[in-house]
Order: sequence, then C-alpha cells, then structure tokens
Amino acid sequence: MDENKEEEKLDNEIDQDSNAAAPKDMKHLDFITSLVLMGISIFTVILSYGYHVRSRKAFYISPGFMPIIIAAALFLLAITLMRQSLNESSLKECLGRLMEAIPRGLKSLRFRNTVIGLAIFAVYIYVLLRYLPFWLASVILLFACFMYLKAAKFVKSVIISILSVAGIVLLFQIIFRVPMP
Repeated sequence: MDENKEEEKLDNEIDQDSNAAAPKDMKHLDFITSLVLMGISIFTVILSYGYHVRSRKAFYISPGFMPIIIAAALFLLAITLMRQSLNESSLKECLGRLMEAIPRGLKSLRFRNTVIGLAIFAVYIYVLLRYLPFWLASVILLFACFMYLKAAKFVKSVIISILSVAGIVLLFQIIFRVPMP
C-alpha cells in the first residue's frame, strides 16, 4: 500500500513539474526545435567531411558522403520549420518566449532526470566499456538504471540485469556470432 502511495505521489510531482516547466504558449517549441536541428546538421556535416578527408577517396564514394546529404536535407527541413514558426510570430517574440522558457526548463525535474540519465550512460560508454568486459559493464548499467528509476527492488534488479545481458550475449555473440565490444 505504501509503495502505491509513493508511486502516485511521484507521478503527481512529475505531472506538476512537467506542467510548470512548459508555458501555456508552446509556439516557441518549433523555433527551438529548428535551432537544435540546424546545430545537429552543421555538426554532422563537419564531422562527415572529416571522414571524407581521412578516407582519401573521391567525395561521392567516401564514408562521409551520405551523412552530409542527410544532414543537408535535415538543415533544409529545419529552415522550413523555422520559417513556419516565424510566420506565426516575430523573431523577437520567439526569442522572448525562448528566454522565458529556458530557466523554467532548467529547474524542472524532467531536466534533472535527463541529465542524470545521460551521466549514467556517459559513465557506461567512457568508463565501464573501456575498462570492463561488455557483459559486466552492461549488467552494471542496467542495475544502475533500475536503481535510479526505482523500477524494482535490489535482488530483482540484479536478477533482471544479469538475465538480460546473458540473453543478449547468448543471442548475438553465441548464436549469431556477432562480436560484442
């Protein structure tokens, strides 16, 4: 019973936090999304051009060719989205709403949870996978996620983590003979 009350309380907090982080006027989201997509596409073009240079092949057969084409298309779509958002309101209004929404978003529970989740995965990628075997690093990752999300009790989290990774290793490494990192 107490567990259900705790879960309900947490759900209510998340709902309230989500509503508090998002202003009633959501028009600025298209503008923000277009800026983020433009940034991602520019980063992808720069990174992919490096693939082309390092491959020393003609551009149209280099490994960077297709990502550049996709990033260029994404950039064009982002420009289209930005134009649509600016048709509904001025640049000044969009920037004003953006500046109003950023502080609220940074204080939200959802933002904090996202940052913690990204930190857990960063530790997995840059620390655990570098120094531990894949299976052990993955068991630790799953266990950490279960504990952070309070998805299951300690023993159940350990069992699920071990069985999940064992199943992945069995299926891919042993049956399909796919080398794991």
